[in-house]
Amino acid sequence: MTQRQRAALLALPDSEAAVVRHYGLDAEDLAAIGTARTPATRLSYALQLCCLRFPGRHLRAGELLPAIMLDHIAEQVGVDAGAIADFARRAPTRYDQLAAIKARFGFTDLSRPARGIMMTWLEIEAMPIVDGRILLDRLLDELRTRRIVIPGISVVERMAAEAMLRVETDLVAAIHDKLDADMRQRLDTLVDEKVHDRQSRLSWLREPQPRVASASLAEILEKIALIRRTGISCVPVDPLHEPRMTQFAREGVRYTAQAFQQMRASRRRAILLATLREMEATLTDAAIAMFGALMGRAHLRARKRLEQGIAISGREGRDRLMRIATVLETVSRVARTGEDIGAALRDIVPLDMLDADAAIIRRTAAPHRDDVLSEIAAEYRTFKRIGPLFLQTLDFHGRVGTAALRNAMTVLSDLDGDWRKPLPADVPLGHVERRWHRHVVVAGKIDRTHWEMATYGALANALASGDIWVPRSRLHRSLDVLLAPSSGAALQPVFSLGDPHAWLDQRAAQLDKALCDVAQNLAGRDAALFAGERLRFPKELKDDDAGHDEGRHLTLACYGMLPATRITDVLSQVERWTGFTQHFGHVSTGLPPGDEQAFLATLIAEATNLGLSRMAEVCGAGSRRALLRMQTWHMREETFRAALACLTDAIHAEPIAAWFGQGHRASADGQAFYLGGPGEAGGAVNAHYGRDPVVKIYTTITDRYAPLHQTVIAGTAGEAIHALDGLLGHDSNADLTALHVDGGGVSDIVFATMHLLGLDFEPRIPRLSDRRLYAFEPSKRYGRLAPLFGHRLNRDLIVSHWPDIERVIGAMRDRTVTPSLILKKLSAYRQQNSLAAALREVGRIERTLFTLRWFDDPALRRTVTAELNKGEARNSLARAVAFHRLGRFRDRGLENQQTRAAALNLVTAAIILFNCRYLGHAVEEMRRRGSQIDPAMLSRLSPLGWDRINLTGDYVWSDHLDLDANGLMPLLIKPLP
Repeated sequence: MTQRQRAALLALPDSEAAVVRHYGLDAEDLAAIGTARTPATRLSYALQLCCLRFPGRHLRAGELLPAIMLDHIAEQVGVDAGAIADFARRAPTRYDQLAAIKARFGFTDLSRPARGIMMTWLEIEAMPIVDGRILLDRLLDELRTRRIVIPGISVVERMAAEAMLRVETDLVAAIHDKLDADMRQRLDTLVDEKVHDRQSRLSWLREPQPRVASASLAEILEKIALIRRTGISCVPVDPLHEPRMTQFAREGVRYTAQAFQQMRASRRRAILLATLREMEATLTDAAIAMFGALMGRAHLRARKRLEQGIAISGREGRDRLMRIATVLETVSRVARTGEDIGAALRDIVPLDMLDADAAIIRRTAAPHRDDVLSEIAAEYRTFKRIGPLFLQTLDFHGRVGTAALRNAMTVLSDLDGDWRKPLPADVPLGHVERRWHRHVVVAGKIDRTHWEMATYGALANALASGDIWVPRSRLHRSLDVLLAPSSGAALQPVFSLGDPHAWLDQRAAQLDKALCDVAQNLAGRDAALFAGERLRFPKELKDDDAGHDEGRHLTLACYGMLPATRITDVLSQVERWTGFTQHFGHVSTGLPPGDEQAFLATLIAEATNLGLSRMAEVCGAGSRRALLRMQTWHMREETFRAALACLTDAIHAEPIAAWFGQGHRASADGQAFYLGGPGEAGGAVNAHYGRDPVVKIYTTITDRYAPLHQTVIAGTAGEAIHALDGLLGHDSNADLTALHVDGGGVSDIVFATMHLLGLDFEPRIPRLSDRRLYAFEPSKRYGRLAPLFGHRLNRDLIVSHWPDIERVIGAMRDRTVTPSLILKKLSAYRQQNSLAAALREVGRIERTLFTLRWFDDPALRRTVTAELNKGEARNSLARAVAFHRLGRFRDRGLENQQTRAAALNLVTAAIILFNCRYLGHAVEEMRRRGSQIDPAMLSRLSPLGWDRINLTGDYVWSDHLDLDANGLMPLLIKPLP
């Protein structure tokens, strides 16, 4: 631990809440204290007794006591707090008194026998714990419970460390004993054997496969097969040790083959086993994602071919009609003259062309017009070999309703892509969707190509929705497993949404009242707002130009006073204020970075997209390998999350931030970043952003501009399912109750989830005039609004699935499952899935209520627009920071992209905090110098400016910063005239 952490463990409480909780004296205590003769000895008796109870140690000679603690205890004893000064000079009396307290209240020292008992207890406690600080906290609590006086912190720290080491050593030995000679040899081969001269087989297993191709999927499946051949699945591990196995895996994915070779054999093999288990889950998820991407690409290519065919057919249509007209004229003429009709036709057009024209006309005029599936057969070559291999490699399970699909998968696996093997007579068809039937069954026979493609398509959909799952996957496990509470959450009360009938009665009454109010008030509204049977929404008035100009002048004046500085010094100052780097603990030791400048240089290299090699050349803080060590061992998703929470809380604590917002709203928005170099293969082309592949960083910020959360999503992925991740997945103390998103983050299921979690969802919905309203009552009840309604809401559907809805919402609330993961599965269901349909019904209630509020409440529209504008402005800052290499991400794997996105979000948060503090300082200075500042104008300030911060090229640290007593650089102030 760091010295700061050690000091905090046994520190005396200095807050009123902690003092009141720990230092209450009862009648027995006061009677014992009353045996002391003088006020000084009575107060010292009470202080020593309280200190033995919490933090559980001796009161040190000359120790400075927190004033609030001293006053609280003195008040209960009935003496003046100043009396302690007399007693502090008499050490013998203090020792005698301490011995009397121990004897009377049963306190003992940590003797050798007691230490042995505590070590036995510690080893049992340490089994599921990987963070030594948690174990140390439990040890201290247990010592207090047993009334054993806590010795020096180094003693208990060594006890906890020894227990952790014993448990780890025992686990390594137990795993090693379960490995036979062949398994040990296969594990060692992964480290020793080379794929080629410069790459070990272990390194090959870790190599990402971002390119969507059947060859990439084949390589992923080959890696899974290699891991399976090591036999790791045959080695049982006690669930109690799963957290430690996860910790082994965290370390193992970062070790090089050379580092593994230098380890003791038993430890190397244990860590390799844990690492391979984790890699198998990761590769399984990657294989399923690749399979889904291949199926999606097949449909996209089929659609393009269909569109091209239609376009070509349209261009050729005129010529075809002219040929047909000529043929008809010729037939008519020949019929009248008696000439040879065959010869006449051959003279004007080849018969083959006539046959082609006839086929095209018949196909166009057929009852079933061509669709995408008519072009899908050309994509079969992609799945002919890789499809059976995919089915043979992974272990698929499914719900009862997927029996036909699983039987079809077994048939495909047995056929193994060999067309010499015929389809069985009873080939399963129950899984084939209706739209596939006319392609699969042709003239009473099974079209094998379309049957196989229909089966693969059904499998991709079932995996996405959770109807089919793979136990060894991480993201595609059974929904029952995903929603099962963790051990900690299982101890909490069962989550309940209350009685569904009472909830529905309340919402139905509120919905009916809101609809009736709007319908009755339509006559008094502008007629243009309800024209053509569409509800049109009023346009917002522009901001007051005078207020806008005044706010702009205030912004320019404040930013003009800010000192010019480098991004390196900005981060150093923010670190001095907050200590955010302390959250970046080492994977193995938990210690923060030892070299602050090297760590910050690595952070800047990631955020600015400069890269570690170039940063090492220009910053002088360390070599590329030194920066790489910082990135590898300290930068992880959980450390970034904790550090970002630290900065978020610091931003919210700034006085000026209170003018930006109340602190309980958040907004989320996606920002596209183009990919370049090796990263292009892992991107997707989104036509909205051009023809280059992109990824999107979906970022959540609070109404005080504090970044809260970020995640990397595919360039073509829907944003709606990720809207809740930031609100429920952050670690800050921000109490958020409302979320605003733009069009991409809106869906009925998100409306339902937000409301049932007790949160307000207030999005800006695109094409809101085209959305349907919903009600429990017949639409004619609402007069002129009747044409706007969709189907009547199904009350029984919601009631019947209320327990399942409670389970899903409870899992999100307890962080048992990531909201985006479960929402993605629910959104992937077809409309007939009852749970997804029930959630959509709930969402339609809430969306209708929100639509009516949006129609009637101009303040709501202004608030939502203002909050979303904050997110878009923050995106401009992020774009300015990540400008190197044309702002294109070149990372090959998603994990590296996530690290870059997290670093970018953290650096923007540091800039925002820096600006908040200095803008507040500037406003105070302007007021001190007599400037009259309208408080309303402070809300127009934005902490997103970067003109005074050098973001480019100059990545060195100042040897000395001229700081005032508050730790701030001097403002640029023009002298008064």
